[in-house]
Amino acid sequence: MELYLSVVIPAYNEERRIGKTLAKFRRYFDAQNYAYEVIVSDDGSSDTTREIVNIIAEGWPQLRLLTALHNQGKGAVVKRGMLSARGQYVLFADADNATPIEELEKFWPYIKTYPIVFGSRYCFGAQVHIAQARHRIILSRLSNLLIRTMAVPGVWDTQCGFKLFERNAGQNIFANVRLTRFGFDIEAFAIARQLDYQFKEVGINWYNDFDTRVRTGREALRTLRDLFKITWNKLHGKYRKVGYIQQSPAVRRTETNSIHSETSSPIAPPDLKL
Repeated sequence: MELYLSVVIPAYNEERRIGKTLAKFRRYFDAQNYAYEVIVSDDGSSDTTREIVNIIAEGWPQLRLLTALHNQGKGAVVKRGMLSARGQYVLFADADNATPIEELEKFWPYIKTYPIVFGSRYCFGAQVHIAQARHRIILSRLSNLLIRTMAVPGVWDTQCGFKLFERNAGQNIFANVRLTRFGFDIEAFAIARQLDYQFKEVGINWYNDFDTRVRTGREALRTLRDLFKITWNKLHGKYRKVGYIQQSPAVRRTETNSIHSETSSPIAPPDLKL
């Protein structure tokens, strides 16, 4: 029986947060009326992240763990999780739960029209409840300006870790993502444009996590480097011949190892008309 939703959570040394995040996810998804799976894609953690996930999975059959032998980068493990997902839809969500899982309900009205629906901290309707430090805000806005100019015009926030994909669209995109670090989000949008997918940006509630490991200056330089790589690939047609997964006409451009539960049905949320 096909799963309705897969959730991919990239994790690297998340022993302090992963248990709390998974507990919140389980409470939420167990209350829904559709079949789901949660995939933790570990990036070669050196702490007890994997052990914690395995213990939780013993009592939660919808949870499974993917493990990298060594640190490969967030983009690499998100790609692996996306390509292993079995749900009709696939949500990529960060391990810090900065965007509460309940925000997913804002996406369902759009997913039948747009094969990619993603959360934004900057567009209309967004609320940032715990602000970042001023230097982070400035660098983030400058980075977003460069991203919109060089790679994906019209997208206000490519880096928010809360994105929902129709599975074929998501797997067709991520099968061809080349960047393994934080620039993978930008590249995924660039590939989506090349493959003629539309996407919908939705304002979400977002809570800044002061325990972040992202070093703003270093990541800004990496983002700039990745932007040049993406621009080079676009100019040289690197994204024009990609894609080995059969695309359904329904997900092309439109205008507008634990085992999952066998008893659940892949039913859409009540407010989503199929």
